[in-house]
Amino acid sequence: MIVSKTPLRVSFFGGGSDIPSFYDKNEGLCVSTTISSHIYIALNRCVAPHLKVIYSVLELANNIDELKHDRVREALKYFEIYSNVEICSFSDVTVHGTGLGASSTFTVGLVNALYKAINHKTIDKHELAELASYVEINKCGEPIGKQDQYAAAYGGLNAIYFNAQGARVKPLKINQSTIYDLQHNLYMFNTGIVRKTSDILGEQVAKLNSDDNIVAMTKSMVELAKQSIKFLEHKKIDDFGELLDTAWVIKKNLSSSISNPQIDEMYDLALEGGALGGKILGAGGGGYLLVYCPEKCRNRLLETMRNYERLPFKFTNEGSSIEMTT
Repeated sequence: MIVSKTPLRVSFFGGGSDIPSFYDKNEGLCVSTTISSHIYIALNRCVAPHLKVIYSVLELANNIDELKHDRVREALKYFEIYSNVEICSFSDVTVHGTGLGASSTFTVGLVNALYKAINHKTIDKHELAELASYVEINKCGEPIGKQDQYAAAYGGLNAIYFNAQGARVKPLKINQSTIYDLQHNLYMFNTGIVRKTSDILGEQVAKLNSDDNIVAMTKSMVELAKQSIKFLEHKKIDDFGELLDTAWVIKKNLSSSISNPQIDEMYDLALEGGALGGKILGAGGGGYLLVYCPEKCRNRLLETMRNYERLPFKFTNEGSSIEMTT
């Protein structure tokens, strides 16, 4: 048996610039961090001539094309595994439609485990991210970007650059006290809305191919990502928090599905509680609301947001790993 452990992520800036239709012609840049909540994939090569996949449901098939889980089906096909395998996934937190990059985290962990099973060695991080992206974008036909796969594969607080030649991950060299303060001032609240990423990004991708205004707004998101790095390098975390608000205002114009009255009300309530800025994680439309609030306003924010479930989290530097082989 092989068990992989892969972190979820929190995205700060640059979302949308990791979509091929944008970065094939423009520079893309995303700033994100992985967090101490993970998805685990257990992979067992078994004697029984079947395909068994356990996630939120249990699938048992004799033919690979019968599998409904597209990531599992296409990854198995890529590695030419058509039978005698059992796959089970676990997660530290509820991940469906939360905006924490769960689908890509799952795929990265799955590819990591499959590669280990077939090649008996660990896959390179860049190759892991690219192969997981290939499975999701090319084989499953998802209209998504690549930042989540790179975040999950590498781990850490990173600037991830995209262009037509490829992707490059640059760990941010930020003072540890700054990272601690930033982490301490970030709060995550559940909107209670579950959404499908591809439904939202599909509209955004279509507009990137036809609407110059959307391209211009995405370019401005890249510039904000660059500015956010400078703020962190100069220990200006309150400015970083306010920049989240600037980016959120722009992001809401990228697609009609990114926000809604319920989310806007929740966001405004957080601002009343002392938050300087924030955003819906992931593609938008639901999932977790991330907000930045200075320490002096912490108690007021938590009281104001008391009716929303809060998810405590910590940054982590660990990317996808193989935890156990037997």
